[in-house]
Amino acid sequence: MSMESWKKEFENKKICIWGYGMEGRSTYALIRRLFPAMEITIADGGKGLELAQNETVHTICCSDAGLDFSKFDLIMKAPGIVVPAGMDLSHVTGEAQLFLKHYASHTIGITGTKGKSTTTSLVYALLQEKYPTVLVGNIGKACFDEIDAMEKGALAAFEISCHQLEFCPYSPHVGVYLNLYEEHLDHYGTLEKYGNAKFHVVQNQTKDDIAILWEQLPQYISQLSQKTVLIGRDIFAQEKVLHIPGQVLSIEECALIGAHNYQNLAVAYYIANLYGVSDEQVIDACKKFVPLHHRLEDLGVLDGIRYVNDSISTIGQATIQALRSISDVDTVLVGGMDRGISYTELEAYLKNRTDVKVIFMYATGHRIYQEMKEKGDVREGMHVVENLKDAVALAKKETREGHTCLLSPAASSYDHFKNFEERGAIFEQLIHGENK
Repeated sequence: MSMESWKKEFENKKICIWGYGMEGRSTYALIRRLFPAMEITIADGGKGLELAQNETVHTICCSDAGLDFSKFDLIMKAPGIVVPAGMDLSHVTGEAQLFLKHYASHTIGITGTKGKSTTTSLVYALLQEKYPTVLVGNIGKACFDEIDAMEKGALAAFEISCHQLEFCPYSPHVGVYLNLYEEHLDHYGTLEKYGNAKFHVVQNQTKDDIAILWEQLPQYISQLSQKTVLIGRDIFAQEKVLHIPGQVLSIEECALIGAHNYQNLAVAYYIANLYGVSDEQVIDACKKFVPLHHRLEDLGVLDGIRYVNDSISTIGQATIQALRSISDVDTVLVGGMDRGISYTELEAYLKNRTDVKVIFMYATGHRIYQEMKEKGDVREGMHVVENLKDAVALAKKETREGHTCLLSPAASSYDHFKNFEERGAIFEQLIHGENK
């Protein structure tokens, strides 16, 4: 592949970039680099429109509402946009799709409801010990931003979301499907449709490719004929000892917290091992690894209380995992935007964790508390507050010295924060008394 082959993707086509966010900007930059004067249409329904008008040339910037998409030869769709029912998809594609079309053989693609960012960053860290590697997708750069490195033969550790995979007919050489829990049902409607979108990470592989799947996905495993390795059976961790087929490796030094993260590390170790990265190199990478912000991130001890930021937690299962991962949690802060997902499992877990005080906040926190109250499951140590500020103030009073206060909301952040990163950053400010 070369830049000439990229020119062929776009030349003599009437192109629409649908959604001008991180990917849309990256798509525009690539096409503009290849064709300095080509006219491109940019369609967006929000703030992206103003941005596009200010920073693009030779473009028609318009609202996507009521736009006649049938007049375009190629529609580069942003991942989060829901395609209306009945829309002709024959000309709709996206960055992830075209990137895999060109570089699948050099790509390790990772998806799953939870843990994909951490696993992708671990794969990146381990492969970098031996190869030029790029980190792309939701966690790193837009994949089109790394085309130059790919042209020189780099490997890509690609965190691929269900939205990027939804219509994708290509799969990476190594595809990882970490797990599946109820989320994004506002977009997909059913867990089955959401799970099927993720399955594209391995569904279109060839017999020479490798599929790594969670053992609890039998409905997908049974469809595969390529080499298939199961997470939880063939790949697993016991404490800090990683098990992969034919190999066992003990990791003494690594800043990761939690059993599930060592299982993610075992997945990364398996992939590194496939590519000939030595155990010594893996151990070295683990020593240097800095965990991602807002994912069981240890914020340190203040006035005798340790604070852990797990703002990435947007479903009940993530909060359960966080509480299982840290032995001395005294208070946990739960709640955020209500997307209508079920919290039955979390409610049962919180009822039984009588050693942990729960501070419920925002719409989901109030809903969980109410549902538990109706079942007679509310116990001593459960509190309801309005917002994060009140929750932190109460946690400072309720958490005993020598114990942990954990932010693990089990809910989306979008009702009161720009994203989970902002929520985590404000949590950190509040514990230091900086956000009055």
